[in-house]
Amino acid sequence: NTAGIWRAVPQASKCTADGTNPVNGRNGGENYMTLASPAKDNFSTMIVNDSEYPMEYKIQTKNMKLAEDQNLEIWETRAADDGAFNENYMKCIGTAKADDNGVYTVKVKPYSAVTVTTLQVADDEEHTKALPVEGERVVLDTDRTGSKQDVESDYLYADDFEYAGKTVPVLDGKGGFTGETEDYIQSRGGDTGAMARYTHTMNGAFEVYKTQSGEHVLRQQTDITETGVGGSWNSGAPVTLIGDFRWTNYKASVDVLFEREDVKNYAAVAIREMGGSHNITSASGYTFKLYPDGKWELYRKAKKVVTGTCDAKTQFDAGANQWNTITLEGKGNTINAYVNYTLVGSYTDEQPITAGRIALGSSNVYTQFDNLEVKKLDGYVPYCTELLDNMEQYDLSAQKNTKLEYNDKWLHTNGQGMYVYQRSVSKNTDNGATLTYTFTGTGLEILGEMKKTCTVQMTVDGNQQAKQETQKSANMNMTVAVTDLAYGKHVVTVEVLDGTLAVDMVGILGAKHTQKEPDVQPTKRPNVKPTQTPSVQPTVKPTAAPQQTPKADRPNNPKRGTKVNKNIGVYQVTKAATMKKAGTVKLSGLNKKYKKAAALVIPDKIKIGAYQYRVTAIGTKACQGIKASKVTLGKNVKEIGKYAFRKAKNLKTFVVKGKLTKVSKNAYKGCKHKIKLKGSTAAVRRANLKKLKKSGYKKFSR
Repeated sequence: NTAGIWRAVPQASKCTADGTNPVNGRNGGENYMTLASPAKDNFSTMIVNDSEYPMEYKIQTKNMKLAEDQNLEIWETRAADDGAFNENYMKCIGTAKADDNGVYTVKVKPYSAVTVTTLQVADDEEHTKALPVEGERVVLDTDRTGSKQDVESDYLYADDFEYAGKTVPVLDGKGGFTGETEDYIQSRGGDTGAMARYTHTMNGAFEVYKTQSGEHVLRQQTDITETGVGGSWNSGAPVTLIGDFRWTNYKASVDVLFEREDVKNYAAVAIREMGGSHNITSASGYTFKLYPDGKWELYRKAKKVVTGTCDAKTQFDAGANQWNTITLEGKGNTINAYVNYTLVGSYTDEQPITAGRIALGSSNVYTQFDNLEVKKLDGYVPYCTELLDNMEQYDLSAQKNTKLEYNDKWLHTNGQGMYVYQRSVSKNTDNGATLTYTFTGTGLEILGEMKKTCTVQMTVDGNQQAKQETQKSANMNMTVAVTDLAYGKHVVTVEVLDGTLAVDMVGILGAKHTQKEPDVQPTKRPNVKPTQTPSVQPTVKPTAAPQQTPKADRPNNPKRGTKVNKNIGVYQVTKAATMKKAGTVKLSGLNKKYKKAAALVIPDKIKIGAYQYRVTAIGTKACQGIKASKVTLGKNVKEIGKYAFRKAKNLKTFVVKGKLTKVSKNAYKGCKHKIKLKGSTAAVRRANLKKLKKSGYKKFSR
């Protein structure tokens, strides 16, 4: 080790916490780790005491090159006493001296972390200067360009994705700048795919893209037909998030264009998104989807609440390469959906989701978005001016000013789930629990997951309000609130009368917006014949109308999971069929006759009643112990399950007509002979051979 890098010393390290996540919770045992320099002239031992009792450690060095009078500095981090939150953060609290036997004694306070080190750095500014304290996080509230903060405008945010004339400084690679500038889009990826401002893409690839007309749009750039990419990591379709989750009442509009005329494609805008899922509908309070044929759907979370089809009033242009504008508006508990600025659907939510950012979504097909606008609503509160974590009982100032005030009937816990804000939550332990907060605004919301309701009573500025029942809510969603107060300073107390209240966050509603400019709806974006050639032509001619799910009373249409005995054996439905589209099944087992057959042929498809089903998989143990020396798989079989052909001791020829995508481990365990692979083209056979050998059985050949 010539670089001087310190190394861990396992013999002087110990962890008594169990499991793969030992930091989640306390165990009260001995937990420490030692690092030493390769020259043996310095070491540091980090000790964690996660118990309520003081602990004492004795440290003795061996084979180290330390001075005879070497002292150890003791650095401590623990919770604040009565001062600022960081008053006990990384403080040198003294030194330890060795006794006559060369032993250092170190006492570690309850719930503290201590570093004992030979380094003499107590006077170094690097270790003693306090870190900056986080300041106010302003709400995203811009002018009509989206580039400048402007709390007086009618906009919350806007983006036309052109970034015309915008430049950024060029980095010099040494922590500074060269003095030169670079075009904004080029610095973020270039014209074929640049990172858009303020976007957080969860699935898919939403990038700024220059069309052949010279305009820049936000394009969703995964396309399952063109590239085979899409849905690789999870089942969620493409979605990107934009904005501030403190936003409350607003309308979001965006122009959308489909590059393919496939009725399964959709473009979506969502509002009041607070996370909790990679699916746009599950994560968002409300989602509006539009399809190329003019059909639309309005969702409350994952539930479809209103549907319809665009009529002549909307001036909707169907098909590919046509621009239309979709808008979703949240006014309190009323949600309105528009196509080309014409109202098409409305929904009133008795248990509203009140806050969150916006989301844009599509299927895994090239889809364009442009001219995004998020606007405030006249007479409504556009956002929370404060969003406090449940643990914010004091501010971060040196004065330690009081914020949320709980009485003694609460339990505050951390280490909660990933969708719990800051992973902490407060729950009352008894009736009569109170939470008080003094703020400036027009209202207060309690947000947190509530699977059951409870009864609370609000007191506003000393005036007791009527009792009210909380609403059921998901993580980071509102469960109870007091609203429509006159803007100003207020003191609100929430008292739990019956049941359990979960406090994850407390939101403070700001002033209502007064519209500055008349809300004149623009005319529909014109659709001139595009100069841009679509990047991909459809591989199949689209149907004239969307494929409808058959009526529930249509006979002999087995649902997913149903098992049917047909021809050679038992099949399990993996995807239900419709009258216009075949479903899929996997072979789950063979009938006795076919287990003993000298040759086995698994069909391309089967018919169940009036419906067609493609045979796409061989299930676990489906063909275990067969007597056949030759097996032929139909062209639709893509997957072979675990132990599917185990102990097929006579198997010598394996014909695969299609391309395999998955062959499970041990699918051929216990086979005896070399197995000749046949079927399909040479290239596909090579790919199939590779898949088959990865199952663990190496005696396959072409």
